[in-house]
Amino acid sequence: MLKKIIFTGFFIGCSLMAAGQSNIQNEDDTPPEFERAYELLLSKRNIGTEQGNYANGTIVFDDSVYIKRLYALPTKMELVFNPIVKQQIEYYAGRRKNQVSYMLGEGKYYFPIFEEILDREDLPMELKYLPIIESALNPVARSRKGASGLWQFMAATGKMYDLEINSLVDERFDPYKSTNAAAKFLKFLYSKYGDWNLVIAAYNCGSGNVDKAIRKSGGSTDYWTIYPYLPKETRGYVPIFIAATYIMNYYKEHGINPAEGTKPTTMDSLMINRNLHFQQISDILNIPIADIRQYNPQFKSDMIPGEYKEYSLNLPLNKITAFIDKSDTIYAYKYQEFMPHRKVAGLDVTGGGSSVGSVTTHRVKKGDTLGKLANIYGVTSSQIKNWNGLSSNKLTVGRRLKIYRDIPEKTETPSVELASNTANNDKTSAGSTSIKSTSIKSTPINSTPAGSTKTGSAKTEAKTVTSYYKVRKGDTWAGIAKKNGATISEIKGWNNIKNNKLTAGKNLKIQKTEYIPVEEEIVKLSEPALPTVEIDSDFTADLFDTYLKKVETERDASSLPRIQIASTSDTESRERILSNDSKIIYHKVKIGETITKIAAIYKVKKKDIMSWNKLPTNMAKVGQRLLIHLPDKDSSALDSNTLNPGRENSIAAD
Repeated sequence: MLKKIIFTGFFIGCSLMAAGQSNIQNEDDTPPEFERAYELLLSKRNIGTEQGNYANGTIVFDDSVYIKRLYALPTKMELVFNPIVKQQIEYYAGRRKNQVSYMLGEGKYYFPIFEEILDREDLPMELKYLPIIESALNPVARSRKGASGLWQFMAATGKMYDLEINSLVDERFDPYKSTNAAAKFLKFLYSKYGDWNLVIAAYNCGSGNVDKAIRKSGGSTDYWTIYPYLPKETRGYVPIFIAATYIMNYYKEHGINPAEGTKPTTMDSLMINRNLHFQQISDILNIPIADIRQYNPQFKSDMIPGEYKEYSLNLPLNKITAFIDKSDTIYAYKYQEFMPHRKVAGLDVTGGGSSVGSVTTHRVKKGDTLGKLANIYGVTSSQIKNWNGLSSNKLTVGRRLKIYRDIPEKTETPSVELASNTANNDKTSAGSTSIKSTSIKSTPINSTPAGSTKTGSAKTEAKTVTSYYKVRKGDTWAGIAKKNGATISEIKGWNNIKNNKLTAGKNLKIQKTEYIPVEEEIVKLSEPALPTVEIDSDFTADLFDTYLKKVETERDASSLPRIQIASTSDTESRERILSNDSKIIYHKVKIGETITKIAAIYKVKKKDIMSWNKLPTNMAKVGQRLLIHLPDKDSSALDSNTLNPGRENSIAAD
């Protein structure tokens, strides 16, 4: 009996020592971020420990059972068993079984998302359990180092894999897009190492640490060989992953039941292309704003910047229809309150002065350039860049650009009419002047004179036209996109499709932006008639004589050259030329006349005419007036047939 008691005591002591060693091992090899993720889960979800819902204790099995179950799982990855793996399995089945229950409930929503993307990328399905140890399936989890989301991406790594991160949006928290990025990252790591245990180790501590451990081990690429050379917090990472894979498949055997999920399994999404606040959705559709945040964790400030680009909004299926029916009401609800940002401010911010402006949103299509859009909308390329914050001339297909176009303010053009002026001043004193007939003719500027035309300005108006394409047997995404002049991503976005499957007979929505010419009637005025004054030539001659008498000069007035001015009468003109001692006239060149012929008419030399008129050649143009210095003698011999006097041979006041 005494021997039996001693043996029992010794056995209990050994068991306690083993338990103590187990706890020490757990503290040494469990990554701190793993523990912190579960602590955050406990604090936010009020999830208890095994003393709460599970009072019956932990159900454990013999090592051989664990080995058999792990080996039986249909996985690509190698799921080995050893004391560290056993310790983590019993850790999940014991202290963490309530958290396992919670994650099983959340997995009803998340695991199908993970599986769809992993299947598309041809990756092992068991990788869907990686977020269990990364974030405990908490989409807004954030580590002390800044890793965020279900897959715990650092900002730089997220941007490398096309995750948008700005003041309003962080796609590391988006279940779909972050899983897409994680799948690409895991695929890249596998192409480097060719071993999934090394891949998930590198996912945790980085390729550099894994490469260093491989070098220290002498070049081995077996995870369990390089295990001692890995960072302390990474050593337990692969064992925890194996344990998580085990417990997610054999939870029933350990008496764990899935909890009720916090997200509805029937969720759907729609594309938002206008700015929208969660409170607008909450108030109109009667959805708690906390639920909207839970469904859409990627939006950091309850704001969807849809005017920047289209974003996906996730809502329960029954609320999607309600949103579509009440979309106009939702967007308009307290818009100024929830969208306080001013569009423009200050002086001349759009380069359009103080005119009234209208804004047009243009969705960039393949082939669009800044110059092309500037011509379409009648603006400049630099204005488009300023309005949309573009730092280069490169345009991304699908991006929405704001175009501000000026609308001139309506102004009343005052009626202008030039009065007809008539003056008849008869003066009999010496040196008096008389204007026999003077008239000013004009046309009112604001009237539409005869001969004016109406033209339409070439402006266009953007209009989105929706059509449908019926999928035929043998169709591919690329073929459909080419037929409809769109990209594959655009067609998927229009139809809210997240996979590559095509079903014959299905109608796909196709949206195209067409630019319809808009004729704006503009009255084009003919050029207004300029005022003209017709002055009698006798008056001009008398005025010139009066001027000469007033000029004080040492030279005799008779020595000054005289210019003959045509009168209104041919006879009077002939008499003036023959009676005066004028020595200069102007000859208007008529059809058929040459310099030689004109020189013969006036009995002067051909070279003199060219010199007097600075002619570069012996050619004269029809209608050109040529200066002629008449000879000192025989000027009276110029008869009427020779001179053909009148307006043709003498200068007239133009």
